[in-house]
Amino acid sequence: MSEEHGKGPSILAIGGSRRPGNNTDKALRIAVEELRAGGARVEWVRLGELRLPLPGEALESPDPENLRRKVLAADGILIATPEYHGSISSTLKLAIDNLGFPSTLEGKTIAILGVAMGPEGAKNALAHLRHILTHIGGEVIPGEASVGSVHKKFDESGCCLEPGIEAGLRGVARALLTALRKR
Repeated sequence: MSEEHGKGPSILAIGGSRRPGNNTDKALRIAVEELRAGGARVEWVRLGELRLPLPGEALESPDPENLRRKVLAADGILIATPEYHGSISSTLKLAIDNLGFPSTLEGKTIAILGVAMGPEGAKNALAHLRHILTHIGGEVIPGEASVGSVHKKFDESGCCLEPGIEAGLRGVARALLTALRKR
């Protein structure tokens, strides 16, 4: 679950899909590479590996508290979501709900990116995610990356097939680093 490199700011990357080999992680990998190239220490949390309870449900798992600790320890957050039926994944929403009240995302500098199977991209999911994060006090940076027809944009090994898409994903990572350095 954890991969760290670099000596710069500490960034928690959160992949919002549960599916093995998912397209969200393919896009997130490019942004994480850019963060590391910029000197950041990055820890990547794959939500599909966590056991998180539904609100009000008792669950014997250390994962919710571990996730809260990781968020609190990070200087910045990078969140990637797939667009499912016009919104964020239920996996990502559950993770956000498990970050407590007040949320451990409050006051955090956050960058977002999204992917969708449809050609319009993840605009709805990103709008919903931005709304949720700002509602709970997160400081979501301007700009985002949205990848439409994602199943056509990456090869089987996860390499991006379109330089413009890759540049957009890397741009979000650089914007997060810039925002963190201004703090």
